Amino acid sequence: RVEGARVLDLFCGSGALGIECLSRGASEVIFVDKSPASVALTKENLKGIEGDFRVVNADFSGVITSGDSMFDLIFIDAPYKSGLGEKALQAVFALSRVAEDGMVVYEHSTELPYQCDDPALVVRTKQMGSVTVEFVRRKRIGMVTGSFDPITRGHEAVIEDALGMFDEVVVAALVNPEKTCYFTPEERLALINAALSDKTGVKTLFSDKNAVDVARDVGAQFLVRGVRGSGDEEYERAMAEFNRGQGVDTVFITPDRFADVSSTLVRAQLEKGDFHSIPACAIMKAQEIMQNKGKGA
Repeated sequence: RVEGARVLDLFCGSGALGIECLSRGASEVIFVDKSPASVALTKENLKGIEGDFRVVNADFSGVITSGDSMFDLIFIDAPYKSGLGEKALQAVFALSRVAEDGMVVYEHSTELPYQCDDPALVVRTKQMGSVTVEFVRRKRIGMVTGSFDPITRGHEAVIEDALGMFDEVVVAALVNPEKTCYFTPEERLALINAALSDKTGVKTLFSDKNAVDVARDVGAQFLVRGVRGSGDEEYERAMAEFNRGQGVDTVFITPDRFADVSSTLVRAQLEKGDFHSIPACAIMKAQEIMQNKGKGA
């Protein structure tokens, strides 16, 4: 995470953390401390060190609230039990000073545990005796979109791969105005919920909004689309360009299993009472729905 990173070293003290980052190839380091003595010590320690760096004698809040720079790595090592560390941590995320894949490293006294109440953040804790370090980053959320008419084992494979890439995956059944769906929105969502009932880190929803608006609503940074082959690719890439223009990037997944299973194929199978291409956890729900439709009994 250090090589090529933009680094902000708050409460820098002697500057040791930022200097270590310069030695490991950080592209830029900004050292910040309110104490003139700490600033003088940091400047002394930087003598003879090459790299792009700046030492700022200021309160942390003034630096965070001024400008709009984003950093890949932010160190927060405030005086223990001062309460300043958590204030700084909250501010750097609230004011978007942390880059999309950035990390905040927050050091504090073990006596005062850090409680993170923000569901949009992921925290990894490392305790070293009287000192505890929190590694804090934004939760990576991907949204798998489609009509899911119905969900298939191919969809399931895409979702499983997405779960390996993101902290949370939202599966959104959306409206395609160019399609007339066989299953109702309620039936589609019921099948999705049944199919994913054995998986953690997944949320499901149905919406008649467009994908970008739904992604913003749920906090997803990426749309996730399954691509079965070259026939899908041209359309999907055109849509990805459009969505990028709306501020949301797309991740493509081509699963190595069930790539030939389509909703069109599965609907035809279900009409004949064949449920083998439905995710295992959803077969009973699919049988129930088809029986209510008077087919596949």
